[in-house]
Amino acid sequence: MDSVLRDLERERSKMQSDVDNLNRHYEKLAGFVRDYIVSTTIEWAKLVASHPKAILLLVETSRILDETGYASSGESEPIRFTTLQLANGEVWDQLIYPTFSRQVHGTEYHGLTLADLQGKPTISEAWPTIMEALESNQVIIFGADWARRAIQTVYHTHALNDAYCLHNKAKEYYGEFYELSLEKILGYQGIDKKREELKDSRDRLAMLAQIVNNLAAGMKKQSQEPESSDLDDLDDHPF
Repeated sequence: MDSVLRDLERERSKMQSDVDNLNRHYEKLAGFVRDYIVSTTIEWAKLVASHPKAILLLVETSRILDETGYASSGESEPIRFTTLQLANGEVWDQLIYPTFSRQVHGTEYHGLTLADLQGKPTISEAWPTIMEALESNQVIIFGADWARRAIQTVYHTHALNDAYCLHNKAKEYYGEFYELSLEKILGYQGIDKKREELKDSRDRLAMLAQIVNNLAAGMKKQSQEPESSDLDDLDDHPF
């Protein structure tokens, strides 16, 4: 019996040693992968920060509401397109009158009302101008999937299929793939700005440009995290 117990203990010890070795190899491999993701994100940010054809695009959206304020579909549509040329800071801005919505939702987030959009073109009317601003440029959007869905709700286009998603790049860089808001990223970079201070899309684009520049510089995560905002759940918006 003692011999059997010794054999079992020896086998248990060997198995534990194998498990420990596997864990060490996994941790080493995970470290290599993490370092690679960080370094490639930094190189990407360096490239776009100085590229003459790299632009940041911000698409403001509104939930589609009827005359009574009821959201019949839960979908959103664009009400503003704003771009910023990363290399020289040039800004282009276009307000859009809603195609389907009869009210503007989320004013507390983007600062726009229906009165601000009166007399502005619909997306179909403004699309040639929008394409002129976007074509031949490498487009970067903070929430690319969100913007694509909103645009395709009212206008069928594949123009933004190749756009880079800055939100995803930040998720990779910080190793966080859930609940990484714009405000949280700003906090990680030591920028004391709350989302409600960035209603104007031009101000928000300036902050997005700063994020790109900080990524290009390989800025490490700052220890201080931002306080939660009362607007965090607004529209389930990605930023």
